[in-house]
Amino acid sequence: MNLKKFLKLGATILTLGAILTGCGGDEGNTSSVKEDILTESGYPIIKEGEEISISFFAPLRTSVTTYSSDVNPTTKHLEELTGVKMEFIEATNADQKQKFNVMMTGGDYTDVILQMSTSLSELALYGQQGIFIPLEDLIAEHAPNIQAALDAHPVVKNTWTLEDGHLYTIPRIGNSFHSEVPQRMWLNKQWLDNLGLEVPTTTEEFYQVLKAFKEKDANGNGDPNDEIPLSGSMAGWNTNPLPYFSNAFIANTTHSGYLNIDENDKVYFVKVTDEWKEFLKYMNKLYEDELIDPLLFSQTSDQLMKLGSNPGDTIMGATGGGSVSVFSHTTNYDVWNQYIALPPLTGPEGVRSAARNVDYGSAQLSITNACEHPEAVIRMFDYMYTEEGLLWSQFGEIGNDAIDIAPEGSLNIIGEPAKYERLPYDHVKDLNWNRMGPDYRPADYDLWFTAKENPAQDIEKVLYESAVNDYLPVAQDPSEIMPKIAFTTEESRIIVDTTTNMNSYIDQITAEFITGKKDIEENWSEYIEQLNKYGLQEYLAVQQAGYDRFINK
Repeated sequence: MNLKKFLKLGATILTLGAILTGCGGDEGNTSSVKEDILTESGYPIIKEGEEISISFFAPLRTSVTTYSSDVNPTTKHLEELTGVKMEFIEATNADQKQKFNVMMTGGDYTDVILQMSTSLSELALYGQQGIFIPLEDLIAEHAPNIQAALDAHPVVKNTWTLEDGHLYTIPRIGNSFHSEVPQRMWLNKQWLDNLGLEVPTTTEEFYQVLKAFKEKDANGNGDPNDEIPLSGSMAGWNTNPLPYFSNAFIANTTHSGYLNIDENDKVYFVKVTDEWKEFLKYMNKLYEDELIDPLLFSQTSDQLMKLGSNPGDTIMGATGGGSVSVFSHTTNYDVWNQYIALPPLTGPEGVRSAARNVDYGSAQLSITNACEHPEAVIRMFDYMYTEEGLLWSQFGEIGNDAIDIAPEGSLNIIGEPAKYERLPYDHVKDLNWNRMGPDYRPADYDLWFTAKENPAQDIEKVLYESAVNDYLPVAQDPSEIMPKIAFTTEESRIIVDTTTNMNSYIDQITAEFITGKKDIEENWSEYIEQLNKYGLQEYLAVQQAGYDRFINK
């Protein structure tokens, strides 16, 4: 297989149909055995007069207190649709991993595991032990919607198909456009206008804009000393501005651990390249000229929000962020309307890129060998790969407090007829599953919903347009990004041991390089030597071995 070409395949917008499923017992079964209690196809899954009960392990999502059908309308809908009784062992976010591990170690596990985001290595382990059963044949025979989504997203399919050729999970598939390129820079356009400045397009122009923000009373309140040209936080949702700037020097993404693939299929670490060194010099220049908030490396996301929502005059010129919601309340239009999503900058060597969050999917459902009716489970969750199933999972019943049919004549964010209207609810408890478990968001998902009457108040429109028009066209090529890989136990140990020490050291010295506590030129060789002492070369060898297996499987 030519992985380079394979990874460049685009996602296809699908219109998918529906179906459902059930379990509960003793012996694993990878082949589909026709059972007298199951219907041939469609709904319900269970024949009249028959009963099936399936047990699920499921972490509680935000705004969900229980998945019991007595309380949760999404569970009730699935039970009524399929005829399958769903029984849940629930866990909070805080104890889900511990509870899962105890359950698996003790051997008294449920028929189905949901929403654990199980790693590839865990899937391989439980698959080899026969605890998780292979799903690819069941999907091919009983889940046309899941199969169609996997076929349309070969990167996802290849990622979760292990070296033994089996698929032990049903992944969630589908990023929104803006989630694929979430590391944005937000720049105060009102300040640009106040100073008669153009939107910067290069790193040098951006530097000059920040200098003007600092020196020329950009907010116009008569005080030239209350402006903070550039801020951010290491703790918020893409509020760290460093990935945005580094992509003007070398294409990279945080989601791969800064591991790139070169044209010869060799894995390399971005943070030891000459291009990364030049990026650090640029950031040091901004810091030395007092253009960067000195609290950048220490402030919390709440502190950044207070800074961006400063009562009275706006005092922040720019910040990183996945959305305006990281530095301003989305209802505070007068504040966040001052900011634009700044397109990626061009660096001194002509590099212009954006970090790409490749949709590899996430492991959301595995069937254990305790399940007597795996066909029923597959048919049940095939429904979640339909438009109707996704809406039930994410919002609940159409017409509740979260979602309704779009009023006649309503348009979406690109001016086309909308299907649905998202209602301004504040995550009322137990309306839905809040996207627990596997589902599928097709590429046109963002276009299903009505736009706000006032475009200036529609952050979804802002995010969509910046992603489609500015970020995605220059985002890092997926074939250059280290994919998700299943590592052996020994390889995983090496990765954990080396990255624990390396990442802590890199975080510390990056801050020291940028703030000038350490001179970049004088200490660069020492930096590389220290990383090698922490095991960088062994780490890269493990990553290379894993990648070689990945492209050859």
